[in-house]
Amino acid sequence: MLLFLFEMMAVLLADCFFSVQHFFHGMDISELPPELSCPTLQLIVLLGLDVRNNLAHKNIWEALIMNRRPDRPPLNFQLVSGDSHDLTTMRTKEPSQEAAVKGILKIDWMAKHLHRVPAVLVLFVDLDWNSPFWNEKLSECASKIQSIRHSFYGRNPYLALVLVQSFVTLPTDELATQKAAELCSSCELSSKLLFILPQSEHLFGYVVRLEFAFYDLAQNYYQNELKLLKSKKEALSRTVSQRLYVRYSFKQGFFSELRQDAHSALKYYKQAYQMLLEIEPVDAAVTELKVIGGYLTYKICRLYFKHNASSESMSHFQKHIEYFRNKTSKLEAEFEHSAWLSKQYSFFAELFDAAVQSGLTTSSAEHPGFYYQTAADYMIRRQHEFELSSKDGENETRRVGEAEEQISTATTTVVGYCGQRTDWSLSSAIDSEGRFDHSSAAVGLLCNAMTHFKNYPRSVRSRHCLLVRLGMQYVRQGRLEQALQAFLQALGPLRRARWTSLVGACLAPALRCAHALARPKEYVALVLELLNVEYGVGEPARRVQLQRNLLALSSGAVPEPDEGTDRAESDAALMAWQRLLLDSTTTFVPVAAGDINAGLTVTGGFCSPEGMAVVAAPTTFQLRLKSDLPEPLQLTKVSVQFVAGNDPAQSWTLDTPVEQRPLLQPSTTHLFEFHIYPRPEHAGGEIHATSITLHIGQSTSKVYITLMWDVQSVSTVGFCVSNLGRKAAKLPVELPKRIKVLPKPPKLAIVCDDGFAVLIGEKYLYRVTVENLENAPISKLKLKVFESANSRCQHGIKFGYNIEQCDGAALSLELDSLMPNSKASSVFYITMEKTVDNVSMHMQITYEVTLNVENMDMSCNCTLDRTVSFSSIMPFVVESYMCTTMGQRVNELVVKEDVLLWMHVRGVSVPTLICSCTLHLCDKVHMNNPIDYQTFDNAVIDSDTSLSEICSVRPVGATMEPVSIAHATFCWKRWNETSSSEMISTSFSLCNVNIVSCPVIVSCVVPSFGVMYRPFVVKYTIENTTEKTVQLEATFESSERFMFSGMKKDLLKLTRLSKLEIILNVLPLIDGFSTLPRLQLLSSSEAVTSSLKQYSQRNVPLTILITPKDSTVSSSQDSKIALQDAESYCSVQMVCAYGCFVNATVSFQPKKTSH
Repeated sequence: MLLFLFEMMAVLLADCFFSVQHFFHGMDISELPPELSCPTLQLIVLLGLDVRNNLAHKNIWEALIMNRRPDRPPLNFQLVSGDSHDLTTMRTKEPSQEAAVKGILKIDWMAKHLHRVPAVLVLFVDLDWNSPFWNEKLSECASKIQSIRHSFYGRNPYLALVLVQSFVTLPTDELATQKAAELCSSCELSSKLLFILPQSEHLFGYVVRLEFAFYDLAQNYYQNELKLLKSKKEALSRTVSQRLYVRYSFKQGFFSELRQDAHSALKYYKQAYQMLLEIEPVDAAVTELKVIGGYLTYKICRLYFKHNASSESMSHFQKHIEYFRNKTSKLEAEFEHSAWLSKQYSFFAELFDAAVQSGLTTSSAEHPGFYYQTAADYMIRRQHEFELSSKDGENETRRVGEAEEQISTATTTVVGYCGQRTDWSLSSAIDSEGRFDHSSAAVGLLCNAMTHFKNYPRSVRSRHCLLVRLGMQYVRQGRLEQALQAFLQALGPLRRARWTSLVGACLAPALRCAHALARPKEYVALVLELLNVEYGVGEPARRVQLQRNLLALSSGAVPEPDEGTDRAESDAALMAWQRLLLDSTTTFVPVAAGDINAGLTVTGGFCSPEGMAVVAAPTTFQLRLKSDLPEPLQLTKVSVQFVAGNDPAQSWTLDTPVEQRPLLQPSTTHLFEFHIYPRPEHAGGEIHATSITLHIGQSTSKVYITLMWDVQSVSTVGFCVSNLGRKAAKLPVELPKRIKVLPKPPKLAIVCDDGFAVLIGEKYLYRVTVENLENAPISKLKLKVFESANSRCQHGIKFGYNIEQCDGAALSLELDSLMPNSKASSVFYITMEKTVDNVSMHMQITYEVTLNVENMDMSCNCTLDRTVSFSSIMPFVVESYMCTTMGQRVNELVVKEDVLLWMHVRGVSVPTLICSCTLHLCDKVHMNNPIDYQTFDNAVIDSDTSLSEICSVRPVGATMEPVSIAHATFCWKRWNETSSSEMISTSFSLCNVNIVSCPVIVSCVVPSFGVMYRPFVVKYTIENTTEKTVQLEATFESSERFMFSGMKKDLLKLTRLSKLEIILNVLPLIDGFSTLPRLQLLSSSEAVTSSLKQYSQRNVPLTILITPKDSTVSSSQDSKIALQDAESYCSVQMVCAYGCFVNATVSFQPKKTSH
């Protein structure tokens, strides 16, 4: 017992020191206690485990605290080496103490219930059921439990006993059941609070089961605490005990969080906050209300985010800020309120950021960056207010001389409640504020805001504003390197956005950083930009001083610091510049003037409004410079770099003459011209100026400055560099910034035919004449001829050097060199294989000419393209058809039936000489009478001439498909002087028809005409064309125009290849054209009958002309006609049917017909 009392005394002293420590911690009203934001875990105190000396106990402890996965209960295990815990006994309150409440929430209440007031006490004892020292162990265990209960008198934690045993006991073990009941009775312990932990290989599983048992006990403990608070809260009067109502509601929310009941916790916190707003904010209570309101807002917002209710969280926070934004107390310094507001925004941004990391979706209009930015604003405001209070001395408070007196005062005037202040708290706050690094805090907040703004492209302006403010804070910290980097990073986008005020605000501190760091490149760029009157540097003396600093740097001198720079910074900058300038090498300072808005205006372009240039022809590039500097600026030279295409190897630079050192006068425009001569290799590409460079200083000086405008950079102003808000000077004509280089135009005259016609099969002779119009001799003259690629399809033009070889798709001819004004001719041959209405032939003439450009020979290759159109046509048109002897056109021939082959030759626009014609019949057709085609011998035909020929043929065999009856071969040539002397042979296919077979062919012999009432003879010949006997039924149709005698109807039998003649005596009764009696042949086979009707009588005349009786035709003539052979009569009847000849015979002699 003495040992226990000694331990309790130590606990009391520690508790007193803890309260004093929390009092000093509570002076900063802006800070949130760590217990507010740490995880709310149920406290489980473990007693009796000796982890240092007992391996089994160490394994149990490691199983409890190691590998805390989310599926395990949220418990906070504390290991106590002794038998007691570091907690004071609960103080007994007087009945009137609650009513005379002095504050809302004690400073250490949350820490006490998180770290010192356990929900469950667990005593571990090594005890087996069969232990030989059972009685002694039982008494010792009961004594320990009694001592622990005495130590926690006034508290109601659950006390559990865990027996660590060396083996597993079965539930049916009677000894274990008996000993357990004895142990519970001796220790006055419920059987539900006794646990067995066997040491086996499944230790982790037993430990996890123990955890869930402890978790259930802790849940019951905090539920009991909530019931107790509820009973106290229900006994209160809200109008009298508002602070107690807030206190109990806060504690209910906190205990609900410990029970992991987030919804109930949110409800209780909201009740507490609503009641807090009902408390009258008198001056003495404002600070406490703000602090407790901040605690509650933190809890409410965190729970809202946990429930994915981000909009409710933002709404609550905005209402919280609006209510407390102007709530200040006389016991607070001005900077303390700004610090509190900064912290409110900071913790909300952290909660918002954590929700975003957990998957919350944000937008460019609402994200944590805005809250970090506002927190930084209040942090900077806090810094300014503290600096003002330090300068004025208005808030200086009493100082206590001795540390002992401060401790004594602290212990006697301890404030035990959150947010409450004393008279001397203000002095302590000012002292601690002086030790606070405001700039570092502001930098951290601004960096956090930047991180979020970078995720949203639309927040570009906000991000640049943050960069400027970040640079300002870096300057306050003395981190000039980071400050200069931030300013330079922000200046570029701000220039492009034409944000003049921010650009002007950045330039002065950036120049200070560049001067202090001895950065010549950045210093020159910033000086040039500060010389721009748009940025507010309007004092003439200031502008003159800046320009003189620039000129001094170009001559190797140290620039003067700005006014207001402290002595230490000036001395450090002087040493840095001296180290830089004492270096033996020249320091080149290239400044990208196109990226800044300097006091110089540059315009320029090529003097070619069309944007075209020609090889070997001069092209001028005009450059205009206008200076807005306060004093003249001496330049060493002006350079313009040109590049052909995009190949850096094809670049060159043109400079102003060395003796001409340009001096730029203020407000004066200076004109510079640069002449370029495109070379042949530049043809087809573009030439553009890549950069314009102004050189300041000599190359031998310590510092050599170049101002360069990158013309091709999209982010620069280019040739038209204008100041912000001011329109740049324009050239009278908008000049192009790049030109397209065209090849040197050829100076040749070409003479050739166009629109001519080439006959199919001939080799057409074509002549080309070239004349040199250059002022110099030309060489390597070549002519290439090929079909134009613009044609929709290739037409198969063939070219050749001579008649024998005219089969190439292209032709290349080399011509002799030509002197000026001289000519050269070349010929070649063209042939075509098919007719085309419009053929394009492309002729390309290339040559080389050497010109003298700027005292330098320049060899140029020139090309002249010429397209010639012509047509290809047939030399003449051949038409043919077949007809019967009656003159009827037919598409099918019948074996052994005589037919006529007609052939017509029609000329075209080009006169053609036909020398001869040969007809070749196919093997299925024989000619009846061979004919010599003299009609086509040496005949000249054109578009107004045509020739005709006719012959009689007889098919001798049938075919399965259409065949060409004959081929006509013509020997011809063009009838003009350009035609070649050789004859051209062209064959034409004649009459594609079918040849069919018919069993019977009928022919008929009739006179050319008859006389009314005078009889004449009609003879029918029926021929069997097959190798079989044919039986037919022959019938003559009666006619009212004739009377006839002979066979009327009979059965005919024709043996193989035999003929049968039928003779009729016919007496005409009516004059005019009359239909002869029609012979009908029928067969027992329908197929034969159909064939007979279609093919057998195609050469039988149908009508005859009957003249009146008093006709002038004599009877002797009638007798002569009646005795002629059948073929002649047939021919006469055919001619009569055409109506060309009457009363005359016709011979089959070829006859030329002219139309």
